[in-house]
Amino acid sequence: MTILDRYIARQILLVTAIGVMALSALLLLGNLFKELRPLLLDSGAPASVVVEFIFQVIPFSLMFSIPWGFLTAVLLVYGRLAADNELTSMRMAGLSLIRLSMPALVIGCLLSGFCYWVNIEIAPKAKQAITELIVKAASIDPKSLLREGQPITKFDDQEIYIDRRRGDTIFGMHIYQNDPVTGETKAMHAEKVDVSFDEPAGILHFDLHNTFIDITQPDGKQRSMIVERMPWRLQVRKIHARKIRANRFTNDEIGQALATPGYLNDEQKIEFATELPRRASFSIACIVFALMGVPLAINARRRDTSAGFVLGILIAALYFVALVFADLSRKTAGPTPYILLWMPNVASIVVAWFLHKKALTRG
Repeated sequence: MTILDRYIARQILLVTAIGVMALSALLLLGNLFKELRPLLLDSGAPASVVVEFIFQVIPFSLMFSIPWGFLTAVLLVYGRLAADNELTSMRMAGLSLIRLSMPALVIGCLLSGFCYWVNIEIAPKAKQAITELIVKAASIDPKSLLREGQPITKFDDQEIYIDRRRGDTIFGMHIYQNDPVTGETKAMHAEKVDVSFDEPAGILHFDLHNTFIDITQPDGKQRSMIVERMPWRLQVRKIHARKIRANRFTNDEIGQALATPGYLNDEQKIEFATELPRRASFSIACIVFALMGVPLAINARRRDTSAGFVLGILIAALYFVALVFADLSRKTAGPTPYILLWMPNVASIVVAWFLHKKALTRG
């Protein structure tokens, strides 16, 4: 690496680090405001659980903040070099625009490799860990899960609705269960429920009074009954068994899931199969931003920090919005999802080529 490469690379890395820290803090605050209420108010989680939650959210912020921070750094560094005519001097010394872009491209490749590792290993484990943290917080006071006026979906294969709760007594409790084995659905509507918690066994006990039960079989036949009093229980420590969602599985686990007969339904197979190219497409954002950012900075000739920062956020936001829209196509079978998932990258490279041609006429 020449002195010139080190000179440019050092500035890019410094600005990237500052940008990543600033953007990560913003994204982290957004997630905290979203999740602090259920963690602190609904589940009564201690401060240690909240701190652990923060460390699990960081990988998700890095998925966005690293490309954003890197693009901002490229725009600022090369924009300043162009504005101060340093690039003109370098090109007069015989260095091509591609050669001057090499520090950004090398750093972009390294950061894309790191983002790919985060996407396939760290982020899926963090997503599952966040779910387990919510369960951990709930196990401290399981009764806190029983909130009135909103659906309770933290229990597998069933939903619970509560009209009114006063301490350990519930007035109006509605339970909807779905048996994945038999296909039978059951709706239970209890007029009054007494709640207790067996802490050693980790079981919530319910004493249901005046319960109307409606059972629907897979063939559509229904039967109903009224039970004056009946017990019912929930195993708290088994709530939130791992949900079969591709974003919670590492690449190796996705391969195992796809190879296991009967583990995934048809819709889940499409989701899992397209998750791998989605992660790869998402991870090369830094390379795409290096290709596009250098000629864009030269054409814009921006050395102002705030203007470069805003420009970087706007470009990255458009890029990620395009990826989000492409991600919506993953529910359809065939080659369409695979094409759309890579379309934002292809379009960005085409734009970078035109910007590069334009930048060749400038210093």
